[in-house]
Amino acid sequence: MHPDTKVKDLRTNVETPATTEVFNGKIDLFIKAYLQQPNQTTSVTKEALDNFK
Repeated sequence: MHPDTKVKDLRTNVETPATTEVFNGKIDLFIKAYLQQPNQTTSVTKEALDNFK
């Protein structure tokens, strides 16, 4: 990963400096950002997003 130390989702423009955690499967940040985007074909309630951890 050198010299970059960030992981960025180009669909949502969300990025994190925690590359090791992302490689280990902690991608909840990216999933939640994707689901919160407008114009999604999937209907997700705010309550469901709040419960998503």
